[in-house]
Amino acid sequence: MVPLAVGSACGRLDYGAFAALGALPAGFASFQGVTRSRVAAVTVAGAGMAVSTFVGAATAAAAPWLLVAVVVVWGYVVGLAVCLGPRLSVAALQWPVGLLIASGMPLGPTEAALRAGLVLAGGLLQGVLVAVSWAFRRGDPERAALAESYRILAVYASGLAAGHFGPPSATALPAAVVLTDPNPLLPMTARLHFLDLLEQAERIRVSLAALAERAADVPSEAVLGPAADAARALDLIADTLSAGRAGRAGPIRELNELLPGAAVASGTRGQSVTEALFGQLRAVTRSLAGRFDAGPGRTPLNHKAISPLVPAGQDGIGWAALTLRANFALSGETGRHAVRLSVVAGLAEVMVQATGLFEGRWVVLTIFLVLKPDYTSTVYRSIQRAVGTAVGAGLGAAAASLAHPSSVGLIVAAGIAVAVAYALFDVNYVIYSSFLTVFIVILLEIFGLPADTTAVARLTNTAVGAVLALIAYSVWPTWEGLTAQEKFARMVEVHNTYTTALLRSLTHPAWTDPARLRGLQAAARRARTDAEASSDRLADEPPHSPLTPTVARTLVAVVTRLAHTELSLHALVPPQATAIGREEDGARDADADRLEALAAAFDIAMITLAEAVRTLQPPGRIPPLRQVQRALRDRPTALDPRLLQITDHLVDTAHSLEDVLRRHLAPPVARADRPGT
Repeated sequence: MVPLAVGSACGRLDYGAFAALGALPAGFASFQGVTRSRVAAVTVAGAGMAVSTFVGAATAAAAPWLLVAVVVVWGYVVGLAVCLGPRLSVAALQWPVGLLIASGMPLGPTEAALRAGLVLAGGLLQGVLVAVSWAFRRGDPERAALAESYRILAVYASGLAAGHFGPPSATALPAAVVLTDPNPLLPMTARLHFLDLLEQAERIRVSLAALAERAADVPSEAVLGPAADAARALDLIADTLSAGRAGRAGPIRELNELLPGAAVASGTRGQSVTEALFGQLRAVTRSLAGRFDAGPGRTPLNHKAISPLVPAGQDGIGWAALTLRANFALSGETGRHAVRLSVVAGLAEVMVQATGLFEGRWVVLTIFLVLKPDYTSTVYRSIQRAVGTAVGAGLGAAAASLAHPSSVGLIVAAGIAVAVAYALFDVNYVIYSSFLTVFIVILLEIFGLPADTTAVARLTNTAVGAVLALIAYSVWPTWEGLTAQEKFARMVEVHNTYTTALLRSLTHPAWTDPARLRGLQAAARRARTDAEASSDRLADEPPHSPLTPTVARTLVAVVTRLAHTELSLHALVPPQATAIGREEDGARDADADRLEALAAAFDIAMITLAEAVRTLQPPGRIPPLRQVQRALRDRPTALDPRLLQITDHLVDTAHSLEDVLRRHLAPPVARADRPGT
């Protein structure tokens, strides 16, 4: 509303409408990211819309047929931006909005540049508002994410105390996401403090996983009791983080009373792990108490903040360039989608130019908005957009008619519409698109385009664009089933890299790199998340044998089991790194050699299985993992019994994966010849 109000006060409501046009999509882009990444998204959206506004208005005035080439280029860029993730792809999607709205108002270069400047000003205003919000929320999102992370650990510890001995979730803690992009106005000491708390949370999760391993073997009060105390302590830590400044003293006081009295039974199998767990909880308590006693922005005396290991963000220009280059090929889903969107939008623009279709730009814009890489989103978006536009066109015409000719009435109606659209952006696409249509219809009324005629034209042309998008996907599909095997193969490969790195950290302690291990863990988590999303998309498409939704979900389930085992193995790396793998004058002990042999065999097996997934062919012969693991287990060893149990789980997981692939990737004749079929 601010641009419209300023424009009205200056006697140029149309100028304010152009600034509002830039602020609106940039505002939607601001929903993506955390802090600085949100500003980057708004800047990309605003700058792109400004360029698009100039190109659209100037080209429509000078040579309307050139809009076909412009639409083709914009279509390819927007389609390719999908590979950059939601934040940048949403920002890029705003560019054709500016292009096609401006193309309906042809202007000379000077006037077009002025309008483009107003659009840029509106977009930058959104960026300024986002940045200003940092000053009012310094540390609040970070503390909330940390509180949620510790609450998750508390729930797991409570389950452990109740006799549920499964591994903790292998997904990233909420704070790991937020702290990759913290508030730039946070003092450095506060950032380090939050990162320190995140690192401690990761260590506590590993300790709880190790405690669960022991409890599963020999459930006893010596393990269950400390788990209950840990759950209470973790809840109090979460309470401290989520409380206001005045409410933090109480939970900290309870922590100081609880932890010193927490009993650790001596001589039990879980003694070392329990002692480590309570030591970590006491460290967090000291960190919280010292931080809040020191006051905001000051580091407590004798407190040394560590630099924890947080996965790096994917925000750099270099990363974006490499990602775009990797997706140019037509063999990939993104490359095919970019070409399809470019061609379909270009053909729609040709149709509009050739027929002189009134307000035909809405046909092209609808194609940009609803044609997605996947089948389900395209179908649902087409229907939802058509319904939302139908409702919004009627509401917009009614609102403009009631408010006209009062500029105040138009501004108020536009403000209400955009507020509802913002509020429901991530809630309900039909209602969101309805109120977005209301806002656009009112803006067009301000531009001098009658609301009644534009509303009817937009309704008709949106329906045409939705139908064209559906036809385009049916004729030229990018089925997930045709490329999903690459995601599943990568999932297997990345988890293999992480597992073998953990095993070799035990055999070569001097080579252990905690930062690399944490990075591999994050990469494995991302690959598994991508595969899970792919399996969901496969379920919404026609079946693509042999990689059916059932097979896809089974693969994800097996690798998720591997992820839980990896978490337990990661818990052993610090203590085991000093127990085996001695390298003195080139000599190595037998335990390290046998563990290295298992790591090498597991690596070869998983590479073979990943290739089977990639080619959708039955896997070749894999090394005798069970025999290699038996050599580690059956001979005299100084290894921790937990490691022997974990390696047994690793071998079982690899064999499970092999069995799934052999059963489901076998040729139809071979499957029919199996006993019992």
